[in-house]
Amino acid sequence: MDCKIFPSENINTNHLISDIPGDKSISHRAVIISSLSQNRVKFSNFLFSEDCLNTIKIFQSLGVNIKINNPQHKIEIEGVGLYGLTPPVENLNVGNSGTSIRLIAGILAGQKFTSVITGDSSIQKRPMKRIITPLVAMGAKIKGEKQNNNIYPPLKIIGAPLKNIEYLLPIPSAQLKSCIMLASLYSLKKTIIYQKETSRDHTERMLKLFNADLKIKDKTIEISGSKKLSLINSKSTSIAIPSDISSAAFFMVLGLILKNSKLCLKNIGLNPTRNKIAHILKEMEGKIITTNFSEEFEPRGDIEIKSSVLKNLKINQDIPYFIDEIPILAVAAMFGKGKFIIRNAQELRVKESDRIKAIVNLVRKMGGHILEFEDGFEITPTGEFQDFELDPNLDHRIAMSAIIGAIAAGKTALIKNCDCINTSFPNFFSILKKLNIKYDIL
Repeated sequence: MDCKIFPSENINTNHLISDIPGDKSISHRAVIISSLSQNRVKFSNFLFSEDCLNTIKIFQSLGVNIKINNPQHKIEIEGVGLYGLTPPVENLNVGNSGTSIRLIAGILAGQKFTSVITGDSSIQKRPMKRIITPLVAMGAKIKGEKQNNNIYPPLKIIGAPLKNIEYLLPIPSAQLKSCIMLASLYSLKKTIIYQKETSRDHTERMLKLFNADLKIKDKTIEISGSKKLSLINSKSTSIAIPSDISSAAFFMVLGLILKNSKLCLKNIGLNPTRNKIAHILKEMEGKIITTNFSEEFEPRGDIEIKSSVLKNLKINQDIPYFIDEIPILAVAAMFGKGKFIIRNAQELRVKESDRIKAIVNLVRKMGGHILEFEDGFEITPTGEFQDFELDPNLDHRIAMSAIIGAIAAGKTALIKNCDCINTSFPNFFSILKKLNIKYDIL
């Protein structure tokens, strides 16, 4: 489907948004880790996006009983234990989810059966050597498509007994770290993972919730499969997932760059390895306040946003903490003052699309000025915008960033192939409707 955005004169700029979907990263891990546990676990505020639905289908194909209640955003998973997965009849398909293929590969490596895991055309362009290298060192047998000194899906994984390793992560990547941690559940001796920089810790938090043999000290992680995964409090089998700050970020930015706006986003995940976007927007002099903070297995709270005059920054560190929010930050920068510079973000080249190239294309389509670097970009705001047309090339975050940019600029825009938004934010357009944004789905 295509989406056409029109200039909207009566935007509801004073609004409470209580239906930001559940966190995608946590929803993935809820399925993955609960499936390996000894418990029957219920999760509320689960994200039923295409990515997470594909993760559910994979574990159902591996013999896990999973019941879903989509209208109420609830899911119930009956864990089969670490060694209870069964051989799939067909290839396992992650769709567009890089998280799924990299995390699940670690689990499949330790099984007693052979499986093939693949995805859509975008996933088949995502490099997998980074996970295959440590998995092979652990004893895994993995075959993929070799191209340009890397390996790409489909991946044929021949399950084998795994051994522990000591491994220094070459890049700060939550997906790589999580893959190794999950594979380590199939070794009785401790694997030690050394991090140069920390990255998102959702896997660590979820594993702690299930009482894994896991120790974390500074940037070092020790983990083994010497303990069964079982909820610390067996009576607490109903767990609420916070709403996704990566999804909230689109409306955080919209609230800041629209005139006379005041938005409140409810129950947003405030994990310190994820909420860097809020800190950056505050550093840009955005008016953002966090209220109703609570600390559960994942911290959460409400975020209040008011219209602001943003001051642009140069950022070259802590990139893993906000890498998914860089596209919408680029849109915010176009409405700010001064140069906005991102460096050391070469990881953007291998996301759902080459996001550096995609961001450069979006900014130029909107009429902005941007310089492209191998590891980032530099935006110089012009204050001038134009009508535009964009194909996001199956990248949901580029599509949503383009839509938010068009709304804030008051321009007409045709965003093609917007189906990809269902990957992470299935009710994105319903929230636009509540804000009285004028658009057509074509």
